[in-house]
Amino acid sequence: MAKKVIEIKGLNYSYPAGAEALKNINLDIYEGESLRIIGPNGAGKSTLLLHLNGILSGNSHIRVLDLEVEERNLPRIRSKVALVFQDPDDQLFMPTVFDDVAFGPVNMDLDKEKVRHLVKKALEAVGMQDALNRSSHHLSFGEKKRISIATVLSMEPEVLILDEPSSNLDPKARQHLIDLLKRFRLTKIIAGHDLELILEICDRVAVLDGGAIVADGDTKAILSNKSLMELHNLEVPLSLKLK
Repeated sequence: MAKKVIEIKGLNYSYPAGAEALKNINLDIYEGESLRIIGPNGAGKSTLLLHLNGILSGNSHIRVLDLEVEERNLPRIRSKVALVFQDPDDQLFMPTVFDDVAFGPVNMDLDKEKVRHLVKKALEAVGMQDALNRSSHHLSFGEKKRISIATVLSMEPEVLILDEPSSNLDPKARQHLIDLLKRFRLTKIIAGHDLELILEICDRVAVLDGGAIVADGDTKAILSNKSLMELHNLEVPLSLKLK
């Protein structure tokens, strides 16, 4: 049986203003899985993701890679659980692509040669090795998305978390992203509305609505369930409707 890499039991979270965002979330994620979290706007998807490397902390039991998500374990967890934000400009802030991708390894106190090796490897993985000395902010949106993924790959994570990875991408850049994610063998957790992308990448789907998980299972079984999808303001993907 595959190793459990994330275990969530009874996660509840309310924002400071009092709005309840997550309700009794129970979720196990296994090594090598590709899990998609879907749901209507405001369902709590991004809030859930932010708990997986301790950016947010609710009233719950969460273990990641056999470590409790608590203050003393956060450096180790964040080096192995990589979060890629929806907007790449939230992730890219250094003068050059090299500096952005090197930021994580540098802060892990690795020697210069190791840092250069990790940066080269990460940029090659996303097909952006020729952008090494360019400014991240002068790249196209699709290129920025790839560089933002490279910034976390350079830390050699075991879990990759992506929030709306295909949003605002043109068709060519979106397909490049899909092809890229298919090649990654690490555990992937993806939140978003692009249901066709789910069919190509993810073997499991969890539906989140009103802060609670209302369904969890096989991708095609859930996405083709018209009554379930409509109940939670979602649609069956066109490719499944045509079958």
